[in-house]
Amino acid sequence: MVSAHDPATVGEPPHPHDFSEQLITQLYEDLDGYLFEGDAAIDHAWPLVIEAVRHARTRGAVLVVFARATLAAHHRLVFYETPPDDSIALDEACATVASFVPEALAQLPALKSHAERLMRHVAIAEQSPDAIHVPLSNAISRFYAALADENAAVGSRALIEMRSIILHLDACAAALDRAESAPEPVRVIRPDRFHDYFMHYASLAQKPEASAGSEHAVATLSQDGRITAVITEDTHPLEAAARAVRPTIAGDDVTRDHTLVRIRALLDVLDGLRHAPNPLIGDALNDTTVHLSLVLAAATAPLHASGGFSFSAIAQIARYNQQLLRSAAATQH
Repeated sequence: MVSAHDPATVGEPPHPHDFSEQLITQLYEDLDGYLFEGDAAIDHAWPLVIEAVRHARTRGAVLVVFARATLAAHHRLVFYETPPDDSIALDEACATVASFVPEALAQLPALKSHAERLMRHVAIAEQSPDAIHVPLSNAISRFYAALADENAAVGSRALIEMRSIILHLDACAAALDRAESAPEPVRVIRPDRFHDYFMHYASLAQKPEASAGSEHAVATLSQDGRITAVITEDTHPLEAAARAVRPTIAGDDVTRDHTLVRIRALLDVLDGLRHAPNPLIGDALNDTTVHLSLVLAAATAPLHASGGFSFSAIAQIARYNQQLLRSAAATQH
């Protein structure tokens, strides 16, 4: 749905700094109650981000990446062309943030460095030819074009994409601040595909014949070119499910491995919620919307170096997924 406070009036574009300030501050207001600090959802997102700026944390550098996207979108709106992706773009983004966040002035070198690191981290995880500010800028452009055309459906989808990207960037930035990310980030998987892989994996692991384990051939003994014996080992049902699912995963070997890492990490989250339900998430065992929100979040949420999800990283993405899923269900009735 389009925000109740449209980021800017349609018509003559405002100054780039004003344009950025309006959009950035208002989108963060839309994220009130979704960003996490530790294991707690924060009622007001903007003060949390300003505190990160004041202390030169990576979370504060999300503003720089966001500003780079808003400046590119503003250029496209004014000049009807894609702006050049030049080397001073981040410097301009830093100056834009400092124009409406006074706390950033003393921290601009650190924030720029964090922004570069965050963008590299996300680029590796997403395996995309475009830096993350590009799809964000495109979503902003679509949003304002939809406002001009009075196309609420397109505007709503663009706004959802903008919020989702910022939520993901914030989760990645918070993970980098906690120094828990692996040196090589785990790749994100397209959510619809990950959902299918996970459900296939779960169905195999739960089958009665799989629950008792299975035999996996590890070597053969032969004589005169004839196989005389096969040596096998018993495998755990989860390992057997992984062996069956892995060949069905699209992509290279790294993508297959990373998909299975995400599946195992999601199983740990679901098992943890089974033993200790968390009201911030909901009933993951009996509420299909909660369960689906976690599966979709696990496709993209950052993992820490040990290969698991921190609660805050997956929770803030899953909670927003729940809003989207419930809103979609309400419109169908």
